[in-house]
Amino acid sequence: MKFVTTRGQAREYSFEEALFSPGYMSDGGLLMPKTIPQISSDLLKSWSTLSLPQLCKEILPLFIDEEEISRGDLGAVIDKAYSRLPVESVAALSSFQDGLNVLEMGNTKTLAFKDLSTFVMARLLDYFFKKREEHVTIVVGTSGDTGPSSIEAVRGSQWMDIVVLFPKGYCTQVQELQMTTVLDDNVHVFAGEGSSDDIDVPVKAVCLDQDFKSLHNLCTMNSINMSRVLCQVTGYFYGYLKVCQNIGDEVEIVVPTGAAGHVTGGCIAYHMGLPIKLVCAVNSNDFIHRMLTTGELARAPEVIKTHSVAMDIQNPYNMERIFSLFSNRDTALVKKVMDEYESGVKTTLPATLLQKMQTVLSSASYGDDVIVKTMQRCWHDHRYLICPHTAVAVSYYFSKLDRMAPNQTPHQTTVCFSSAHPAKFPEALLAAGLEPKPTPYINNLHTMPTHYTEMKQGQNWEKMLRDRIIEIGKRNGIGQ
Repeated sequence: MKFVTTRGQAREYSFEEALFSPGYMSDGGLLMPKTIPQISSDLLKSWSTLSLPQLCKEILPLFIDEEEISRGDLGAVIDKAYSRLPVESVAALSSFQDGLNVLEMGNTKTLAFKDLSTFVMARLLDYFFKKREEHVTIVVGTSGDTGPSSIEAVRGSQWMDIVVLFPKGYCTQVQELQMTTVLDDNVHVFAGEGSSDDIDVPVKAVCLDQDFKSLHNLCTMNSINMSRVLCQVTGYFYGYLKVCQNIGDEVEIVVPTGAAGHVTGGCIAYHMGLPIKLVCAVNSNDFIHRMLTTGELARAPEVIKTHSVAMDIQNPYNMERIFSLFSNRDTALVKKVMDEYESGVKTTLPATLLQKMQTVLSSASYGDDVIVKTMQRCWHDHRYLICPHTAVAVSYYFSKLDRMAPNQTPHQTTVCFSSAHPAKFPEALLAAGLEPKPTPYINNLHTMPTHYTEMKQGQNWEKMLRDRIIEIGKRNGIGQ
């Protein structure tokens, strides 16, 4: 298996190179597998009783050559990653009489589904470090959950420093504390006065500087890194196998969507042969919903702050990978679309590409008023607390349910992906008139000291980021 860019750069990359990549390649594109492995119905049936880590051990080797990491070593890496996760409760399925199915992917170390990929990524990085024996600096821009998850995955490592930028005031208090209370020497946190899209600007600028990137061995744990998206493919196979009545039946999976990394994993699973339809459930930041319904790529004037803070994104960079998949790797088309979009020109997807996407992908957008009502309804009907991100997905299911005639049942099995534990979002729970139930882990955060660097409006954020990376490099003998 090799990896190629979405915009046509001729060079092919190994999995190790993709893993250590900062995401954006020299042509501005993103990496994708050169080929998509196909899963037969018989093989899918043989996986039906596997646990999530067991399934991960079947799927990841399809994208990683044995010459790079043996199947046995890869299995050990996955075991080590999952040893830090409460496996019994991770990806537990909650099903209710009205047909609602929720795959709970947020019962993890940092109470977010991102742990299922970042923890595996961190152990993969550690595996290759034993061969490289060199330091790497991980740069992460976060809208809420990726930052805490990435920090937890690598804190204390002698081989890795991590620099995390988050939009101050846009994340919840718990999310901010998860990042700012980590005092390990290899963790560097910046709080920017702006939105998550503003945070991405200096991150992208640094990652596109090929000489700087190479000198300081930069990589990322955002979903812009292909290896993280591959780790997320596993969840779709697991979710499908948990709810389908018969192997081969089509299942609808509703995905809370921000930067679209998670749903890109679903698109890969579909192209592998998994019989699914995907719903991108977004909040008031509805770029993807507008794109999938009209074909127009148009960023809104500003990012709207919502209860589902990790999804407050107006520039979902993984859409480029989705275009690549559904255009059958037409790099010229992808490059043209992305060049137009990034230059600010009004951009409309080619009709044939949009139609292909719409055969698999649909979307829905919900504001905070609906999200709050959905959280209330889940508690009233089922005594079931959900986070505001999960509520965006469940809002889609409830809207479908409410359109049905009395006593009518859904003809298609639907499962909503839950992206985080509700205890992380007390502000949203209180807005819904519900009682937050903090975990001991969250209670401890409020008693710990904090440390971070502010990025104020008017300051040169890119320079601040570069300076910190240079400082990290000097400490580790790089660039001297």
